[in-house]
Amino acid sequence: MEYILGVVLALGISGLATVVGLDRDRAFYPTLTIAIVSYYGLFAVIGGSLHALMLESAGVAAFLLLSLIGFRFTLWWVVAALAAHGVFDWFHGRLIADPGVPSWWPMFCLTYDVVAAAYLSWLLGFSRVAAGSNRVTQVKEFPHRIRPYVQAEFLAAEECDGRGDFAGSFEHLERAHVLGQASTREHVRVHWQMLRWAARQRQPQELAAQVLRIVGAAVLTAAGFVPEGNTGGGNVSAFRRLPVPPELAALIASVRSG
Repeated sequence: MEYILGVVLALGISGLATVVGLDRDRAFYPTLTIAIVSYYGLFAVIGGSLHALMLESAGVAAFLLLSLIGFRFTLWWVVAALAAHGVFDWFHGRLIADPGVPSWWPMFCLTYDVVAAAYLSWLLGFSRVAAGSNRVTQVKEFPHRIRPYVQAEFLAAEECDGRGDFAGSFEHLERAHVLGQASTREHVRVHWQMLRWAARQRQPQELAAQVLRIVGAAVLTAAGFVPEGNTGGGNVSAFRRLPVPPELAALIASVRSG
């Protein structure tokens, strides 16, 4: 239920802000982010823990700084702040013992943060491409054209799973990542499949890596923050560019050219 409420409220508030024009003011999302991150400090006060308040205040200060940088320079920093706070929500209970935090809050806040970050990322990405009709067409059409090839790699991965070739299965998911990472939808789908693979193979490190990368794929792909050729697994830095296999490079080029 916490996750559902997070999605509904994030979409409701962000959608309302767009409809009535509140988000035309660049201060809207930085202010929203500052309000969100301040709650943990409030919970520490409610819980009566000075130690928790000191730790929470350090986190609030860090996210406050990111929000102010975003307001001053580019709202992509606010996207990063919201996404990072979602990750912080995921690990909060392991990092800070705050007796005032309701048991449901981290799950709710995580979902709200990630959805709000994705929505703001979509707004910024849309405004970035709206000025160029050719670019708009490419952005709209590429996900549809590349999807069958990504799906083919998913099917090949399933066939490998059926034969017990789990390493081969992940290699096909890596190929799918290279193909689809320029599309937010396909990028997220690939990391979701990688997360499922990690769960089936009982690999907690890979599982944790894919949780973080799903968030990154959802909020940063539209900004173009995608290292070309990156295979998407936890064994490779999420920021590392890699050579694209020639056959995949040719396929991507043909899809882009239409």
